[in-house]
Amino acid sequence: MTDDRDLQALERTAYHDSYSDGIIDIFVGASLVWIGVAWIWLSGIAGLAGILPAVFVVPMLEGRRRFLGSRGGYVKWGAPRRRWERRNLAALLIVGIALLLFGIGMFVLVSRSSTDGNAWEQLGPGLIAWLLALLAIGLGFLMGTWRMFAYAAVLAGGGIVTAVAEASPGWPLLVAGILITATGLAMLTVFVRRNPVIEAK
Repeated sequence: MTDDRDLQALERTAYHDSYSDGIIDIFVGASLVWIGVAWIWLSGIAGLAGILPAVFVVPMLEGRRRFLGSRGGYVKWGAPRRRWERRNLAALLIVGIALLLFGIGMFVLVSRSSTDGNAWEQLGPGLIAWLLALLAIGLGFLMGTWRMFAYAAVLAGGGIVTAVAEASPGWPLLVAGILITATGLAMLTVFVRRNPVIEAK
């Protein structure tokens, strides 16, 4: 029984460490930058901006698998872990898209409100950032990485500032996206240095 618990603990630690390459961080950050830019400067397609990152989730994961495999860093988990991961990633993706669409819809409704000084109208600009912060928290639990909670805090704080300043909802996404992308690039740089490509013999 003790050996089983030790093995499970080792698997959890290895699973959490398997996300230290920073590629998912870069993808999340770049997606936020794109959505933020669309909201600020491409308002005509702002409502559809979240679709593009969703389309590239599967290719990103496959590309990451190939990249890590070439450096001996990809771990093939047991069937139970793989089922758990697929189920939770699918659920997180669905919830994320639903939250983003809900946030966009609520913001549009709030923006069209005719009631001056309405509380919802004041909170509207920060709504999308707060919903994405919830998604980051879910991703943090899934990946077991504390940095996702830090990203959530940045999004939540940006949402507050945006609501107070009555600015575009894209600004907290853009700022958080830049910070997350920079973090991911730094992690990827360290990972590449520590894990050179394994030459085929």
